[in-house]
Amino acid sequence: MKKYLFYLVTLLIFPAYTFANGSNRVHMDGWDHMMGFGYRGMFMWILFLIVIVLMVYFIVRASKRTSSDISFKETPLDILKKRYAKGEITKEKFDEMRKFLEN
Repeated sequence: MKKYLFYLVTLLIFPAYTFANGSNRVHMDGWDHMMGFGYRGMFMWILFLIVIVLMVYFIVRASKRTSSDISFKETPLDILKKRYAKGEITKEKFDEMRKFLEN
């Protein structure tokens, strides 16, 4: 999961950095990047950080949800074995119910 998040952030940093700092045309004209973009550059960085935080939040939330869904689920035979181990049913009843479940 961390590997995918690293790749995602890496792929998004370069375009966001380029977009926030402006194109080379602005720099070639002799203007500083803040002169060309003003507060828009700062706004783009803030927007970029908000998007990254939201993406991380949803990825973590989705990974927690799927990990709990994958958890071990007991089969009817497992439940029957536990009941027999606790002494709730007899050997004859266990064999009868096991045959019924296997068919």
